[in-house]
Amino acid sequence: MPKVSVIMTSYNKSDYVARSIKSILSQTFTDFELFIMDDNSNEATLAEIRPFLTDARVRFYQSDVSGVKERTEKTRYAALINQAIEMAEGEYVTYATDDNTYVPERLEKMVKELDEDPEKAVVYSSSKTYHLNQRKETVKETARPAERIVWNAPCAIDHCSVMHRFSVLEQVKSAFGSYWDESPAFYRIGDARFFWRVNHFYPFYPISEELDINYITDQSIHYQLFAAEKNEFVNSLPQQTTCRELRESLKKLGKG
Repeated sequence: MPKVSVIMTSYNKSDYVARSIKSILSQTFTDFELFIMDDNSNEATLAEIRPFLTDARVRFYQSDVSGVKERTEKTRYAALINQAIEMAEGEYVTYATDDNTYVPERLEKMVKELDEDPEKAVVYSSSKTYHLNQRKETVKETARPAERIVWNAPCAIDHCSVMHRFSVLEQVKSAFGSYWDESPAFYRIGDARFFWRVNHFYPFYPISEELDINYITDQSIHYQLFAAEKNEFVNSLPQQTTCRELRESLKKLGKG
């Protein structure tokens, strides 16, 4: 069985998805399986994914979801992640998206942290984010440093910066009925909601190095949700839970 299960979600990012997949398949640590969980993307995106399906480490899944109604009944990326978790065989689990990249040593360094300290259940790294305009030019650059042990991780850490033991998922599901929360009320902050669940049991331990790079584009869900002109998809979503609500909830439990 592989040491690590990498779960990537994908939807209509033909300009970026190949770069993301390459960054995972070229890792210095090679004992992993990669789930590419595609949410019924367009042909241009699938054409970028297909060349990688001959790699024995890749497990590809494509949903049959279509239309705004179906896409807003659940937080789609959370639903895809949950499906992948049910198939995952790794001792450790980590996440990727179709518009982020890993630095070559990301898996190696995170595995080392977990292997060397059995008391650590969750680790996270520093990360960098580039905000791109429609011409794919960088208009803003931000960094998220990993400097401390975190008991209140919602919206402080990106899910592409995390690796955890599979046993964390078992405890989360036992307590909350599922791994990731699929409620569409968390479409904007699905990873924060997952971290909220994890923080009921575990802190996040830092790795100071920048091990992943994120790209916010006009196709990103974050961009669409904050855009001045809301599209049909965004207008069909229920009221979104906020980071503040999740963080305050954890504080009331004495976390963070």
